[in-house]
Amino acid sequence: MRHSCLYNVDMMKNKRWDDSEVLRFCITGAAATGVLYGLYFPLCRIMNVNAAYSIAFGVSFVSNFLLSNYYTFRTRPTWKGSVRFAGSHVVNYLMQIGCLNFFIWLGVPKEAAPIPVWAVIMPVNFLMVRFALRGPARRKDGGVEG
Repeated sequence: MRHSCLYNVDMMKNKRWDDSEVLRFCITGAAATGVLYGLYFPLCRIMNVNAAYSIAFGVSFVSNFLLSNYYTFRTRPTWKGSVRFAGSHVVNYLMQIGCLNFFIWLGVPKEAAPIPVWAVIMPVNFLMVRFALRGPARRKDGGVEG
């Protein structure tokens, strides 16, 4: 039987993502967030915040999809992956719009409210998008992790 610490080190070496994937995810996320905020900020001053956020989210979704496939996870878009990506972003959108309204309700100015939203949502989004584009992580023995 292997020592548990050594087993964990071996599992870390065999994982399907690496530090560069996480870095690429952050770069892609920053670009998509820049698009979202760049649109949301002026729109929220002239229309309802939910409408402004929804429009900005939709536009950033397209850039996020392309960057996530070709740059972050180095995959090619497929119908199956596209449907899973869109599904994960429906969940992501619902979490974000809910958090946005919650932070505004707490008194965060509408122009700044997306910032704490993204801090809360980013780790969850990484796991959802990764699963959407790559499917469940598999161990070397063929089993599914987690």
